[in-house]
Amino acid sequence: MKTNVVYFMLFFIGVLQVSFAQKKTLTGVVRDENQEPMLGVSVIIKGTSEGVSTDENGVYTLKVKDGDEVEVSAMGYKTQVHKVTAKTKKWDVLLALDVEEIPEFVFVGFGQKQAVKEATGSIGKVDNLSNSASASVDKALTGKVAGVQGGVTTGQPGGAANIRIRGIASVNGRTNPIYIIDGVRVNQGSLTSGATSSNILANLNDDDIESITVLKDAVSTAAYGADAGAGVIIITTKSGKKGEAKYNFNSEVGVVSRALKGEENLSTSQWLGLLYDAYLNTKEGTRLFPNNDKAALLAALEAGTLSTAATGRSLQALYKNRNISTDWRKESENSMALVQKLNGSVSGGTDRIDYYSSLGYYKQDGIVKQTGFHRVTNSNKITYRANDRLTLATDIQLSYSQTMTMPSGGDYANPILGQYLLRPTDRAYKTDGSLNYGGRGGKLSNGFYNVVALQNLNYIQSQTTRAFGNFQADYKILKNLTYKFVFAPEYVDIMEDKYLTPLHGDGKDEGGLSNWYASRYFSFNVQNILSYDFKYKEKNNFYVNLIQEAYKSDVRRLSASASNVGPSGLTTLSNFIKPRDASGTKAVSSRGGYALTFHYDYDKLFLLDLSGRQDRVSNFWEENKTGYFGSVGVGVDFARLEALKKSKALSQLKLSASYGSVGNMVDVFPYATYSYLLNYNEQVGGNVNGVENRDLRWETLSPLNVGLDIGFLKDRITLSAAYFYKKTSDMIFAVPLSRAQGSSGGSVYKNIGEMVNKGLELTFNAKVVENEGDGFNWSVGGNFTTLKNEVTKLYGDKQEIISGSRIIRKGEAVNSFWMKKWAGVDPDNGDPLWYVNGEGGETTKDYNKAGYALQGSPMPTFYGGFDTKLSYKNFTLSLDFTYSGGNRIIDVFASYVNSDGGLLLNYPGYRSQIGNYWTPENKNARDPKPVLNEGNKNATGFSTRYQYKGDFVRLQTLRFSYKLKPEWLEGTYLRGLEFYVLGNNVWTHNFDKNFKGDPDLNISGETSFALPSLRTYSFGVNVNL
Repeated sequence: MKTNVVYFMLFFIGVLQVSFAQKKTLTGVVRDENQEPMLGVSVIIKGTSEGVSTDENGVYTLKVKDGDEVEVSAMGYKTQVHKVTAKTKKWDVLLALDVEEIPEFVFVGFGQKQAVKEATGSIGKVDNLSNSASASVDKALTGKVAGVQGGVTTGQPGGAANIRIRGIASVNGRTNPIYIIDGVRVNQGSLTSGATSSNILANLNDDDIESITVLKDAVSTAAYGADAGAGVIIITTKSGKKGEAKYNFNSEVGVVSRALKGEENLSTSQWLGLLYDAYLNTKEGTRLFPNNDKAALLAALEAGTLSTAATGRSLQALYKNRNISTDWRKESENSMALVQKLNGSVSGGTDRIDYYSSLGYYKQDGIVKQTGFHRVTNSNKITYRANDRLTLATDIQLSYSQTMTMPSGGDYANPILGQYLLRPTDRAYKTDGSLNYGGRGGKLSNGFYNVVALQNLNYIQSQTTRAFGNFQADYKILKNLTYKFVFAPEYVDIMEDKYLTPLHGDGKDEGGLSNWYASRYFSFNVQNILSYDFKYKEKNNFYVNLIQEAYKSDVRRLSASASNVGPSGLTTLSNFIKPRDASGTKAVSSRGGYALTFHYDYDKLFLLDLSGRQDRVSNFWEENKTGYFGSVGVGVDFARLEALKKSKALSQLKLSASYGSVGNMVDVFPYATYSYLLNYNEQVGGNVNGVENRDLRWETLSPLNVGLDIGFLKDRITLSAAYFYKKTSDMIFAVPLSRAQGSSGGSVYKNIGEMVNKGLELTFNAKVVENEGDGFNWSVGGNFTTLKNEVTKLYGDKQEIISGSRIIRKGEAVNSFWMKKWAGVDPDNGDPLWYVNGEGGETTKDYNKAGYALQGSPMPTFYGGFDTKLSYKNFTLSLDFTYSGGNRIIDVFASYVNSDGGLLLNYPGYRSQIGNYWTPENKNARDPKPVLNEGNKNATGFSTRYQYKGDFVRLQTLRFSYKLKPEWLEGTYLRGLEFYVLGNNVWTHNFDKNFKGDPDLNISGETSFALPSLRTYSFGVNVNL
């Protein structure tokens, strides 16, 4: 018996040994699509209860045997199953989102989230800002969202984009959208006083931004009431998430150059050749050198015999300097400049607290010497869950930036303008290397200043300090009833300093000149929000928000100037001994409002959104301080119908419509009648600049939106279409006052006009090739917008308002071009031609006999963007394009610097003149025959001669990256490592070959000799710890 027991025990132990021998350890790491480790993911042996969960590093360890099926699953992600074989020892898993299970959310009014498929309004979203190399986040929107357009007003580093949503909202009111950061409105645009042009949005670090949402229609924007007429852009910043601390570092360095060559300047040989031809066309030249004998002219110049003739004397003097050829562009610009970016952040969280903190540094030197932008940012965001009811959150953003710029436009110190005005026969530096201040009078040979000297001696700069706080408290009163309190102050301090040297330029006669400007902005926003959601009979879902908001701003400006700098040479204001002037302003405004938003859906099938808002502001008279705005949106997602739910092809088929009213503010001064003080020969005087209008009220926009959203194959392919009709009523115009009313140049504001913007938007996205893991993937997307702007009403019986080269005419686009029409050049004699009626047909050589007519609009009639992304294994390539067209643009300075010989001795002008002006051998030329010191029959008079098509397509960004496999980093402290090359503003094609500049202009459609647009190539690395 004992022997049997022994045998049995030995047999049992053997069986156990065999059994345990079949078990082995399987380990691995579970990550999401962003290669981030996932905490708490379920890893089980399928069909059993044996399993584990991943730790904070995404690591799991599980005992398995050959033949087991291991299942990895997490809510919102597609489940993956792997069969264990004899070779299986490790299995790393990349979980992909299950788009059917986790809906896409966007942030809408006052920090509230809404599922995209449940929205009845028109909303666009940008998630990935890694493709942006710009210092300002507003430029990242160009071409990304249908209906959104952003003209680049300047190549100044840190400069603003002119964002417009579905056309221009107003003529004199706000045309740019308002910006909301984490539910709170912030200052935007240029807040400087005059010395520089800054952009407050450039003080935001794009590395701190999670997403940008664009609200375009009434039901999406009505909660913001009086401010929402031009649209709303919501910026959501990054937050911490539950898990161990994650450290992220980004370093980027690159080079900056001109995006486009633009109009190039003339060399000495080119300029002299043009001068000789223009001289031969004069009466003097014809008399001395019949038959355009250029060889004889050159011989006379060489012999020095031309000095006896009036015009020839000037040519003779220039001929002596023919071996000097100063390239004013090369002297005033960097061939390449440097851009640097450093960012570091830490984020994480526990059951009670989430945190995010970052520090950023950005530096970009301008392509024009002595220009650039530097920025330091710090963001700190903490969310604390005190208990099941109370959550506290704080977000503090700090930044300091410095902007260095130069004069622009028609300022003779503008180095861009100087490239075309200054003679190449003048030197920027003397032969001994010192700056050339010119001869008698301190000017160069043509009476202008040396812009290179002014670049080295003068400066214009500003320093901006910004502090923004967002303090929130959420208290759950009941299960479905929550109260939120928000207090958000913002402080912006701007110091501007403009210094003009006493050695050269405009500061010379003043003994040096210093201008200081100080601007201080303080505002605060207070919100009280009650949110209630509940269900009725499971399928009826209700969401209600009651909002009270108050906003106040205090703006103070001081400016002072002085001349005659002291012997110390210090440029601070106290070192100037002659005060010139000082002034200051203070403006305090306040706004308060109540809003109600209501959402209902029946099983996400039938959708209803309602909103209403009452606003009260201090700008208007008592009777009109209060405004009322509201909206309604409805929608039906037919894909939720029982008949279509089982469809494998159709994942969404939503039809929606919305209509409502929103306001638009105009920065009017409520006490204009009292703005009368006048300094008359240092005596107190008065002049009426404006009078009150007690009927003045908000401009009102009434947007209509009809949308269709379609999704196929679990949203692998999505299509969206929207028709919009946005009417602006009660547009505010400044109506001039007559002298009989005691005014000199004054005006009164009135609500007197109406305007309509309408069009169609199309958006598509498709995952053309989709493979799990590191296989080949390819996605494409794009958007297209058409736009028609039309003035529908002016005051009284007026049909049009003409102002210089612009016209506001009923039935036409606002601020269209009103000019004479260029008809080209007479091939027989090189004379200029214009159309008599301003449109076509009969031509005339007399500029004064040419008629004015409508010559197109600067507003594009279509625009959009398209993108593609390809990835294979660890490589990713993404391309983003933008395009625009249907508009006209004009080079307003071309007729100034290209004078057809009239001012050619003083202004060399554009290089594109060469080979394009009329000669007996070039009868089909673009430009008329040049005549030195005379011009050609007013050929440069303002007309369509320098007007061009605005159509273009641009490769906005190119990004190529390589990300190391996570398993390669095992045993190190690294969670991820990525290297990338980034190009911005890479390539532009102008469809009008005659225009050499950047066609992506602001709403005026005019060039301005601003700093040139920039192209950037950068190399970067992302490190995750």
